[in-house]
Amino acid sequence: MTRIFLRHPWRDQSGITSLVFEENSGEITGFLGVVPRPMSFNGRPVRAAISSQFIVAPARRSTLAAVKLLQAFVSGPQDLSIADEANDASRKLLGSLGGSTALLYSLYWFRILQPARFLLSRAGGGMPRSIARTLLPVCRLIDAVTVRLPHSPLRRSEPSVIGIDLGTAHLLECLSRVPRRCALRPEYNERSLEWLLSVIAHNDECGDLRKVAVRNERGEVAGWYIYIVTPNGLGEVLQLGADERTIKLVLDHLFDDAARHGAAALSGRFEPSFVQQFHEKYSMFHHRGHWLLVHSNNSELAQAIHRGDAFLTRLEGEWSMRFRLIPQWPAPRQRKLRISYHEVPPVPLDVARSPS
Repeated sequence: MTRIFLRHPWRDQSGITSLVFEENSGEITGFLGVVPRPMSFNGRPVRAAISSQFIVAPARRSTLAAVKLLQAFVSGPQDLSIADEANDASRKLLGSLGGSTALLYSLYWFRILQPARFLLSRAGGGMPRSIARTLLPVCRLIDAVTVRLPHSPLRRSEPSVIGIDLGTAHLLECLSRVPRRCALRPEYNERSLEWLLSVIAHNDECGDLRKVAVRNERGEVAGWYIYIVTPNGLGEVLQLGADERTIKLVLDHLFDDAARHGAAALSGRFEPSFVQQFHEKYSMFHHRGHWLLVHSNNSELAQAIHRGDAFLTRLEGEWSMRFRLIPQWPAPRQRKLRISYHEVPPVPLDVARSPS
């Protein structure tokens, strides 16, 4: 929590901080993590704030604690407030405060890459490991045939472009060029981008982070992608950049690369500009049970998001701010989880006080 909410690279932006709810007694019974994100709208600077980890003590959930926290959040100095991966309760609360649901960015695309391994991974939880290991070679054989059948909806095309490792400086260059078609877009520098990628890379639960730039036969950048493959074999795409001329080439390379690195399936945030291309590449669209919510006193900002005219990837949302305590147990029930807390220098938070 200290690293993500108190020591992020945008902490010098005055007035945009995380919030706690303090009762009259001085007891803290609620928390809302807030991280500022610089953006631009049609070339003009915009201050956005991303919320995460919305927490209220169980005994205080029937009070105004949650409402007061959200009120303090949307009343902050930012031009745009975003609550990503929000549940239904948060959606109702923010809606009562003038917020709205960005339906397009609340959808996800999904592509099965290795059907037999995907089914095996879904059934793996209730299957003995010895049986799963025995079936794995059979699944690989089935997948090798299925993805090459001429008329199979799961067919993968051989990529006609080249992928190279995507460094931070190269990613900054890509971000400055490719998404110019979007009115609202994030603004990074080398320090902030390196910090963000390091947070994801050091999350043991995420899996390996893959960052790839795609070049055509002339050496020109066709696009890029960033994804991770989780231990359960599901690949999560965090960012995808391309234009209408190159998106199919980038998707072909992404699907091939992810399958080679152990992904049985891929999922990513819905790309409004590329619906037809994803459909032609046999992707499905679905809702994962959480919402992207927006609030702004500038109607143009909110409308840009609602019409899909924003480059809002999972790097800019709550996904990159996730954190979990993962017990490293050699076997179930053999060790107790011990959590240690370290003293950190006090950092001021804004306080949403209980009404007298």
